[in-house]
Amino acid sequence: MSHRKSISVAMCTYNGGKYIKEQLESIARQTRLPAELIICDDRSTDSTPDIIRDFSASAPFPVKFSINPVNLGSSAKGISRNFAQACTLCTGELIVPCDQDDIWMPNKLAFMAEMMEQDPRLGGLFSDAQLVTDQGKPKGILLSQTTGLTRQEQKRLARGDALPLLMSMTKVYGSSMMFDARLLDKVLPIPPNWWFDAWVACVAAVHAKLAFTPESLYLYRIHATQSVSASLPTFSDRIKRWRSSAKEYWKASEPPLADLYSHLAAEKSPGMEPYMDYVHGRMELLRFRAELPSNPFSRAIRIIPRMGEYHRYFNGWKSLVKDLTS
Repeated sequence: MSHRKSISVAMCTYNGGKYIKEQLESIARQTRLPAELIICDDRSTDSTPDIIRDFSASAPFPVKFSINPVNLGSSAKGISRNFAQACTLCTGELIVPCDQDDIWMPNKLAFMAEMMEQDPRLGGLFSDAQLVTDQGKPKGILLSQTTGLTRQEQKRLARGDALPLLMSMTKVYGSSMMFDARLLDKVLPIPPNWWFDAWVACVAAVHAKLAFTPESLYLYRIHATQSVSASLPTFSDRIKRWRSSAKEYWKASEPPLADLYSHLAAEKSPGMEPYMDYVHGRMELLRFRAELPSNPFSRAIRIIPRMGEYHRYFNGWKSLVKDLTS
């Protein structure tokens, strides 16, 4: 029989008064309650602190609430710092990052914890979600559809081929995750060029095993004031992405890849070498693509010998055609 692990929920809040009560109530309705709820507020100026204090008075689990001495902000760095400090305050064996504006299905914690407990190799797990409007009405869209996590990619993830998927797009939202608290030593500090959720997913993938469950375990609310949103890419979005230059992609991708490579190298472990080779190879091909000449014939001469790398590090034929025709 697997060990029943304690669960900590780590929530970060800022001016979430409009929706946070529903989220807190959905946590209190879990069929398997957390051992604690840790909330770090980024100096809200609305009713958020009062709502949290009222909830804490009757919550069926301990609620540890603190307000940051200074506002950390809504940038990637600020949000990551806030989630990092919330996680350091957690005492549970499993940590669940939590947004202030979603609604959890009653079985979210039980379902995910049981999967983590049944497979000791798992360092992290993330689920699907249903997108809803600001009023909580279903949009008929899955979160996985907005991130491009196709059935084929889900199969690759199940085979343990996680890192290539995590490098291509935002596949994992923090609100969809549960991870092993023992990974915190590897997770922290969050590198400056990474979002908290993307970094945790990568760390779980290289230091343990990352898994996905297609169960929609929460409602992901879409509204005007959220820091990170989700939507199906429109035709114009696809055209814009197709037209974006390799130089722009390289400029955006190089800093986080360099952070990841430094992290892996600092481990000084033979087990990290395959991941280092992959990250280094992706960086090299990104640089190669950014420096391709404008002449189509010259581009083709340089690209054709490296076709195999396009299939390993990018979208195969799609990336090849883009570079040959740009």
